[in-house]
Amino acid sequence: MSDVDLAGGCQCGTVRYRVTAAATWTMHCHCSMCRKCHGAIFVTFSTVPEGGFTIEQGEESIRRFESSPGTKRHFCGTCGCQIYVQWMPAPGLIYLATGTLDEGAFPGPAVEKVNHIFVGSKVPWFEITDGRPQFEEEPPD
Repeated sequence: MSDVDLAGGCQCGTVRYRVTAAATWTMHCHCSMCRKCHGAIFVTFSTVPEGGFTIEQGEESIRRFESSPGTKRHFCGTCGCQIYVQWMPAPGLIYLATGTLDEGAFPGPAVEKVNHIFVGSKVPWFEITDGRPQFEEEPPD
């Protein structure tokens, strides 16, 4: 993976971060917890190595919420914007809320590899038509 240099942050600008390693995976999650946490019908996450993710500003403002055992969501305590998730079964990875990257940047690995996960719990009135792979839960390793 090639190194990258991307910046992002929360809506109000209190929390700012930098990504210096390309994402290994980008996915649209349709699970009910992500829908509730983001107020959207799905959310896009990109996994980046923990060492390639740095909070540059506002660390003290980050709040944490364990939405399910082993799923720790990190969000801005001022505006409520979810920035990233740590999932304990995948130590060493940051699940970055991709939409918080500045200027709609794409962290990788390749647009063609983006997929949909937890489609078994997606909202019934939305049809996925982008041709990307779909997985009832998580894709196999």
